Amino acid sequence: MKWKPSSLSPWFLFLLCLNILDILVTNPSFEANPFTLYMWGKLGIVLSAWIKIGQVLVFGFVCVLAKKITKPMDWRLIKKLLLGTLVVLVTFYVVVVVWNTLLYFSLPLG
Repeated sequence: MKWKPSSLSPWFLFLLCLNILDILVTNPSFEANPFTLYMWGKLGIVLSAWIKIGQVLVFGFVCVLAKKITKPMDWRLIKKLLLGTLVVLVTFYVVVVVWNTLLYFSLPLG
């Protein structure tokens, strides 16, 4: 039996990589998201990063669980909904990572 990845797998892995890249290139002094700033103030940046990665992993778990518990006819619709959500999240993270990278490399050193 050969393992064949679903079409959600590459999108999910790309989202996870982008999430980690976002964490690595985010500069706290240029963060515009008030929820992120609140989390950093209350929990710290490291714990907030683990929570952020955990949220993506929970979404991956929901995708796997949805595939296991749905009927094949229902899976087509659920797969389209999950794939649409993944595409939107990946697109958002691409924009965020590009923006953060541009800010990161345009900062003066020292």
